[in-house]
Amino acid sequence: MSKYSDSESFPDISVGGLKGGNKQQSFNDSESAIASIIRVLSGGDGEYRGVGDVIGNIMTDQRNLININLSPMNPHLFTIPLPNEKVHCIKDGKTGNWYYTGIVSKKGMVNHMLNANNPIYKPDGDPYTGETFVSLPRSVRSLDLYEGDVVMQGRFGQSIRFSAANPTTTLPWVSPTNSISPITIIRNGYLPVEDFETDSAGIWLTSNQHIEIPLQADLPPNLQSTQDKYSAGQVIIMSDRLVLGSKTDDILLSSKKTIALCTQVWVHEVDTVLDTLHALIDEVKKLSTEVKTQAMVSSQQTFPVPGVGSTLLSVQAPRFSTSFQNTIRIESSLSQLKTNIEALKQK
Repeated sequence: MSKYSDSESFPDISVGGLKGGNKQQSFNDSESAIASIIRVLSGGDGEYRGVGDVIGNIMTDQRNLININLSPMNPHLFTIPLPNEKVHCIKDGKTGNWYYTGIVSKKGMVNHMLNANNPIYKPDGDPYTGETFVSLPRSVRSLDLYEGDVVMQGRFGQSIRFSAANPTTTLPWVSPTNSISPITIIRNGYLPVEDFETDSAGIWLTSNQHIEIPLQADLPPNLQSTQDKYSAGQVIIMSDRLVLGSKTDDILLSSKKTIALCTQVWVHEVDTVLDTLHALIDEVKKLSTEVKTQAMVSSQQTFPVPGVGSTLLSVQAPRFSTSFQNTIRIESSLSQLKTNIEALKQK
């Protein structure tokens, strides 16, 4: 038994040590009920005890309807219920406090359940959903689920799906090996199945599934065959815009092979661009050497003077000399550029 697991005997749960308390009684006096929510409490309400508190009503054994204060059972993970929703709740037999464990579902709805036993209405006759909440039951619906799925869904179209590729079921994600392999999808969207085209944003964590990715620019030719049929784990992020920002330190991208950058105009890989730039510097340096040689020769070339019997330098000699000096500086700059490029290479 782990040191963090329950012991075989009841722990001492008495308040302040609660020495000598009847431990068994605190369990036996617990009650459970289904409550209809009336109001979500805030810090200014007199009944407020903490974040997530609500007021609900339950039916007693005497068939009386009474209001009770409810707090979330788990302070680390809970959904705040809305007015006119039902929750399952438990009464602490020792303190008399009531806690809700979760919202009672209604026909796959996720935005607002509207299943209270005793509905309350606004003056205009519409069901009351809270001070600020706007009900959108027809715009937001539950994900379509597949056997074995584990899902978390918000009220407004957010979802996290823990699923798998299953060779016996037709799914939007397919395993090329017909094996059962995990996939996790986080998304903001309204359709019952995740979709890159219609979801506002999505992150897909795959194992080996083939996923059709609607990229807006072509990949380099050597990568096009793996765009929709990559048979290993990958992370796919899709949205209208992606922003990577660093507050105090670097942004690091490290690749076993290459990094492809593709736009509507250019498609290239980082390695190819730098290799091409390195080769271009070499070619320009060769050209600079040729120009320097020609400039040196031309600056020293003489021409005979007719009727005089002597030779003179060309009137363009000063320009050739200047060109010669310029090419020396250009060669020096090119050598430094080449050194800088080579410094980027992995050792």
